Formats: sequence, C-alpha cells, structure tokens
Amino acid sequence: MRLIVGAQLHRADVNAVLEGKPLEDVLAERLLADPDLEGTKIVESEHLAVLAWMAKRERLDIRVGVPTDGRRLLTYAESGRYFHTKYGIFTDSYGNKVAFDGSNNATVSGWVANHETFDVYPSWKLQVWEWNGQASVEDFQRHWEGQPDDGWAIIPLPAAVRHHLVAYAPPSPPHPIPPEPRQGPTSEETERAWAELLTLSRAPRESQFTAVGTARAEPLPHQARLIHRVVSSYPRGYVFADEVGLGKTIEAGLVIRELLLSGRAHKVLLLVPASVIKQWQEELHEKISLDVPRYTGTWFEDRHGNIIDVGGANPWAAFPVVLASSHLARRRSRRQQILDAGPWDVVLVDEAHHARRRGSKPTDTPNSLLALLLEMRARDSWQALYLASATPMQMHPHEAWDLIALLGLPGRWARSAQDFTGYYERLRTAPSERDWATLTRMLGDYFSDPKAERDTALERQIQDDLGWVESYKILGLDKTPLAPETARHLPPAAAEWADKWLRRHTPMRDRVFRNTRQTLRAYQQAGVISPDVIIPYRHVEDEFIPLAPHERKLYNRIEEYIRRHYNTYKASKGKANQALGFIMTVYRRRLTSSFEAIRCSLRRRLEVLEQGKNLNELLAADDQVDLENTLFDPEEFDATADLLRGEITELRDFIADLEKITGEDTKATQLVNDIRDALNTYASVVVFTQYTDTLDYVRERLVMADYRSIGCYSGRGGEIYNPETRAWGPVTRTELKELFRSGEVTVLLGTDSMSEGLNLQTAGRLINYDMPWNLMRVEQRIGRVDRIGASYRDIRVTNYFYADTIEQRVYEGIAADFSDFTDIIGNAQPVLGTIEKTIQQLALTDIADRDSEADAAVGGIKSDIAELAARPIQTSDLGDTPEIIGHIEAPPVLVGSVTLADLERTLTGNLLTRACLTLVEGRPGVYELVLPAPPALAGLDKGVSLSLLYDSSPSGPDAYERPVVSAAIEVTFSRAVADTSRDDVVLLTFGSPHLAALLPAPMEEDED
Repeated sequence: MRLIVGAQLHRADVNAVLEGKPLEDVLAERLLADPDLEGTKIVESEHLAVLAWMAKRERLDIRVGVPTDGRRLLTYAESGRYFHTKYGIFTDSYGNKVAFDGSNNATVSGWVANHETFDVYPSWKLQVWEWNGQASVEDFQRHWEGQPDDGWAIIPLPAAVRHHLVAYAPPSPPHPIPPEPRQGPTSEETERAWAELLTLSRAPRESQFTAVGTARAEPLPHQARLIHRVVSSYPRGYVFADEVGLGKTIEAGLVIRELLLSGRAHKVLLLVPASVIKQWQEELHEKISLDVPRYTGTWFEDRHGNIIDVGGANPWAAFPVVLASSHLARRRSRRQQILDAGPWDVVLVDEAHHARRRGSKPTDTPNSLLALLLEMRARDSWQALYLASATPMQMHPHEAWDLIALLGLPGRWARSAQDFTGYYERLRTAPSERDWATLTRMLGDYFSDPKAERDTALERQIQDDLGWVESYKILGLDKTPLAPETARHLPPAAAEWADKWLRRHTPMRDRVFRNTRQTLRAYQQAGVISPDVIIPYRHVEDEFIPLAPHERKLYNRIEEYIRRHYNTYKASKGKANQALGFIMTVYRRRLTSSFEAIRCSLRRRLEVLEQGKNLNELLAADDQVDLENTLFDPEEFDATADLLRGEITELRDFIADLEKITGEDTKATQLVNDIRDALNTYASVVVFTQYTDTLDYVRERLVMADYRSIGCYSGRGGEIYNPETRAWGPVTRTELKELFRSGEVTVLLGTDSMSEGLNLQTAGRLINYDMPWNLMRVEQRIGRVDRIGASYRDIRVTNYFYADTIEQRVYEGIAADFSDFTDIIGNAQPVLGTIEKTIQQLALTDIADRDSEADAAVGGIKSDIAELAARPIQTSDLGDTPEIIGHIEAPPVLVGSVTLADLERTLTGNLLTRACLTLVEGRPGVYELVLPAPPALAGLDKGVSLSLLYDSSPSGPDAYERPVVSAAIEVTFSRAVADTSRDDVVLLTFGSPHLAALLPAPMEEDED
C-alpha cells in the first residue's frame, strides 16, 4: 500500500527548519507528539495495528503532504490548509482497478449520522474509467513522485515514525470480528443469484457486441470497422479481401461469433481449403473462443483429433457450425447432400477465388466449386454469404464479378459481367463522350439498396468545393444524368468530383473490404494507432545457390524423368492421364524444394504401384494445396494407378541413386551458415518450406550442426527438440508459440501450415528454404512476421533458389523491372497466378527450347502487368479504406454491456458459482473450474437455439449443489494469461462449452 497523509505544522516546527534542523526530524517530532500514536494506542487500535504490521512487513509506504507557499513550509495557522483530499485506487492481481473519491470518514457518526458521499470508478467500465478513474491514477502518481499541486510538498515518512510504528506492530495482522455463522443461503438469496446468472447468460443477445468484446482476439482498428459494418447490416453478404497477414480469419470468426451468440444466426457452414482446415479449427478455438468440429468426409473430429459420432444424420447439418473442406464440397457425389442440409444463416467460403470459370470468357463453364455456389444461391441456401480471398481480382475482370454477384447485387449490377465492367469502361471516357444515362441508371440501382453506404464526408467535400447548386449536378447523378451540353462544358474540378462520386458508390467499394499495410500506416498517421506500435518494413533478397556437380547431374536426370512422363500423359486422352500429368508437376515443385522431398515422393509412387492403390495416394498432405488451386475435379484422382506399372524398374533405380546422397546438400549448408549469422543480430529465425519431408531433412541437418533450441510446426502439429534425449517431442501450438516468444526456441521451422494462424511477430529474420511457384503463399509466410506490433522495425527476408534453374530465369527476369515480387502485389497482383503457370510450363519444356521460351514468357509477364495497369477495373477499386477514400473515421468500440472483467467478478462472487472457481496458488489470473455438469457439444436436434452451441447448461439452482470433480480444468478471464499460457488455459467466456455448463441457457424471447 502507498499512502499519502496530512500533517499540521506549528510555528515552532517551521522556525526549527529555518534554523537548519532537518525537516525529517521536525516532522517526526510533530507526528510522534500525536497522542493517537502512543505505543498503547497502536496496540489497542485495530486500524493502527494493521498499519504497523504492514509497515513492519514492508507492505506499507507512507508519505506526508504539507502546505507551502512555493518557497517555505507553512503552519496550519498561516495557511488554513490541510492535506485532506480523499481518493485512492485499488488494483487486484489481475490488473483490474477501482478508483474512489469522496468522504471516507471512518467514525460511526460519519457512516451512520452524517450525510456522506463516496464514489467508485471500476476499470472494466471503460468510458467511466477513462473519464474519472484514469485521472485518479495519474494524479496520485504525480503526487507520489514529488510533483504535487501548487502550494503543497510531499515528504517521505520520517524513519523515526516508521521505527515507532514497527516497534509496536503485532506479530500477525489483527483479524476482524468474524460474522455470526449462518445456516446457509436463504431461498431468496438463491433466487437472486440464479437471476443474476440468467441475466449474465442473456448478455450476448441483449447487448450488441458483447460476444466480440469477450472474445480472446481484440480487433484492430481496420477489423473493428469491418466487423461493425458486417454485423450491423446482417444478413448482407460481403467479400473479405484484406492483404494476407491482416487477419481475415479473425474478422470472419468474430463476425460469426457475434451472430451466433447474439441468436441472430443458428446454422453456419464454413468451407475452407483442406490444407488449412485444421488451422481454421485451432484459430476458432484460440482466437474466437469457439470450439467447432471439423468434417473429414467420413466423420467429425474435435480439435484434439477425437472422433465425434453423429449417427445417420446428414453430416452437413449435424452441428450448428459445420467446418468442412471446400475440396470435399466440390465433389459431385456430395452436392445433393449439401443442398438438402440447407438453408444456412451464414455460409463462408475461404480462398473464394478458387471458385471460377474453366476458361477466360465470362460465358465459360463454371468449375465445380463455382457451380456449387451458383446452385446454392438459386436454392436460397443462405441468408448471408461471406467470401474471403486476398486475391479476388484475377487476370480477367469478370472473375471479380462472378464472386461479387453471388452476394446478390441490385439492378444492372447483377445482370451480367458486361454490365459490371461496362460501368468502369465508361468512366475512362471523356465527360463529353460518356453514356451518362447508363451511369445514372446503375448509380440509381446502387442507391436502391437501403443498406448501401453513402459517403457523406465526400458529399460535404463536393458541396464545399462547388457550392450547393453546382454540386447537385454531381450528387444527384443517381436521379438525373448530365445533359450533353452540361457534360461538354463540365469544368475539370467538377469532372474530377464526378469520377470520385461514381467510383466511390459501387458494389466493389461497398461490398468488398480491402485493407492493406498502407491502411495501417494511414491509421497510425491519424493517431488511431499509437506511434509506439511498430508497423515493420520488409527487406527481401534472393539467394541463388549453385548445385554441386553430383547434385546437378541428379537434378537434370530427375527433371528429365518428370518432363518425359508429363508430356506422355498430357498427350494421352482420359481424365486419369490428365491427373497423372498434374502429379508430375507436383514432383517438379518438390524438386525445387529439396532432393529429400522428391525422394519421398518417388518412394510413395513406388509403393502405390506395388500395392495397386489409387492416384490420390500419390499425393502427400502437403501437396493438397496445389491440387486445390487447379480446375481438376476431386473425382478425377479416384482411378487406380495401373497405368504406371511400366515405371517400377526405373523408379527403383532412381531411388537407389537418391539414397547415395548423404550428409548435407549445398542448400542445407547455406542455411546452417545463414542461421548462425542471423542469430548474431536477431533473437530468433523463422524458416519456411513447402514440404514436411524437407522439414524433417533440414531439422536433422541443424541438429548435426549443433543447434539445440529448435521447434517445428507442420501438418503433424508442433514439435521441439530435446537435447538430452536427442529426440523430437510433441507440443501444442500454444506451447510452441510461447516457447518461441519467450526465446526458449530460437530457430522455428515450419511448412506452409505454419503460415496460417501462428503469429511470429517477435522474429525479425525469415528464410524461405524453397519458393512456391504460387507467390501469394510466400506473401502469407512473410505475413507471419510482417505484422502490426512487430518486435523489429526492419524485417529481413531471404529466398533460396537453386542456381541455373528455370525459377532463377523467371525471377531474375521480374527483378529487372521490379526489385522483388512484393513490388507487384498491388494493381498487378493478378499476374502472380500467371507467374505460377509460366514456371510450370517452362519447367516441363524441352531443354533445347527452354531459353527462347523463357525470354518470351518473361516478356509476356511484363506485358500482362502493363495490361493490368490499363484495364478499367483495378485492385485499387476494391473497398473503401481511408487511404483510398481520403478520410479517416475513428473505429467503433466493439464492447457490450458485459466484459471479461464483469464475467470474472460475477462468477467468482455469485452464490451459486463461486464454489466452482478456485484461484490457483502462484498463478495470477488462473482458476481451477469444477463444473456442475460436464460440457457436451449440442447437435441441432438438442435445442441449440436455447443453449447457443452446447447442451449442458444448468436447469436450476439445484444443479450447482454437486459439482463434478472429474471435470476440473484451468481457466482464466484474462486474454493476456490465455495468450501467454503454455498449458492451454481456457478463456472462460461466452461460446465456451465450459461457461455454457456453468450458466443457465438463455431463453428465447417468447419464453422470457
């Protein structure tokens, strides 16, 4: 405790100081002269005895406030003033604060007879705290540090007074008189406690954004703006198109959390790529505080891999939230089952750009995913559709329309891709030549949607610049087109405003959210994000690593084998042959990674041939991401591998030669040296590779090079190296993240599964051991460390390539005009898909033709970039972020009536629940929770609308009488504790099965 008290000085005291007597001695004599501080009084007075005991135990620090005139001390007779202010701050071990002020008179008459006031300001009431409580904290600290208000001095308590207190301190703290024992709570008290819990359980339904405000993830400013807009306009559909690394999963997850827990949505379907489905499940648990089972196609699994039986129910309707792979949903054999399971309140599709047409024309056949979504829209299978994609703009403008049109657009915007792109084409013509009638009709169609945004800030700017009369020509364009004569004589300023108004009010701005790192910098420049928060800059370099002679010979031999078989299958008819051709391209990608990756693939190929397995078995889990980005239907890989039987002898020879490569290859040697250099500057290093096979090879090379603090993350989960046992052991993702953050793991290796959900912003050094042909995957990797709140302002990234390969030719060709591929992620972003196709085509071209074709291909990429810059619709037409629309609004505060602190205070104080929660000694903020019933996941047939997501809520006060000891787990109400815990401590919040088992189920409105 820190305490500032007052003291009245007499004339003799002041004179003594003026004569040179130490102030501390004078003040000590004055305080010790107080009869209340006699030794016997200290012993007899309980409150003085408590202070004395605290002083003895060094739990109390006292300072004294005395009046001055700025130059000297004043007596009470001179000043008439006494340090009599009454305010203070209590802080608990979790950081919660209560500030108080007013009369806190301790006499009986003060509390019983007088008219007294006493105000308190809790920190968990944010607006109250910011207005009143925080000022008390700052005022006290200022006084304590010797910067008091004018006319006062704050002086440390004289040592003599402290010694006097300590001398009479009791051996143990006095205890208050215990209250008379009670027989137990009355029925009235029990009913009040039950009513309090019922009110608490209703909070997410009765107070908007309670669910968001109590999630583990706190939205950043750009995310808060998106979430507020989407939730407030539900069931309107949107495209979430933020740059990779800016948290699309968090945005979508918090929207779904709010809609579910508020009772506005009851059925949700999440379709995500198979390669990230487990990461989505973990992210929903860790960041969104929702436990969602994932559908494997055969059964459901929880996040621990335990199988959940749903009997004979339609799996697509088995739970309130169904998480499944979009690749599984694309199967024609599943389509009717999916359609029968609808409708859903919300359908979300991640990596939605995979839904596209099979050709370059807007009339070409939709692929299986786009066909599924079109049929679902025709059957009204959703209330709201959310599409997530960092690259909604592909090479062809109609591809963006294919996605946005799924949301349901008004009027001509929905009629065709030609109408959609035609609007932007007209904006490229001179005002005198424009088809103003069509622009007016389409602008009118836009505003016909009552939920469409009207940019009032832009409206005011136009009015201020042009005046009311002239501005109406622009602001009224949705009703009246410009007359030909007006258009011909439109002043340049008015023409510019007209373009801004017309581009601002389109579905591309209104139905798409597109935040970039530039958005974050704009928020920081405006003061929305603190200048102390680091938004890093990246520095990318390419390292071309020469192959040793024996490696070059083997590399060329493998490449020739892949190319020969690819061309054979490509020339053959039949879907199975085409699928085999694709598999050869996967092998070529693996060769780019490491000899170990291709060796494992060829071993797998031999095993499939010898055992007569299906083509699907030729691909490892890491290869699925490449398959998901193709136009192949999943069924095309169901054929057997009998076509390959003639390869068995050749494969055996190949594998035998690959086995002869022992020790480090040249790339692994480069990595060992680069990590050693990096750790001289950075505290840690992150290394990415595409394949688990490569990861396993690299980590053993690092162990041989005497690195010990190594962690890994792949499709197997987290692993760390134990130097004592010389073995790798499993760790949870939460444990691995905290080990890396704390510095106990200094080298972290991961496959691309680590580029989803694991935030690694404490690292400043990243090495891409291999480069995926799809450069957006590289951007996802970099996005793990290039994050707001990073530890380093400058992040260094190194990309490894084998030298003298087609990859080097392409990347160096790009670098001639761009410093690295990150420079073309903007309006030219769609060309990244072209780069992937170009590398694939060149890698499988005959060596004799490769040089000339490589030059032509690089020239084609540059032409594509130039063409993209000239097309009518740009990536910059997406969204309405501050740096695009030219003004910034303060982000909304997404907090409801109940916060995590409110949950803690209520549940630990409530008569019925407080016995269920026990603080864990030595672990601030952690409780042991014993539930009145074990948590149980609810199906749709179990009244999910009443019990949110779980079916184990207490039915009445009697349910709390016999807690189930076997259900004891560790929980917290603190985000910070949950984030830094290695033991996966559960955040006890709404949506958690454990809180659902502790609170009564919220009643529907008609049952209230």
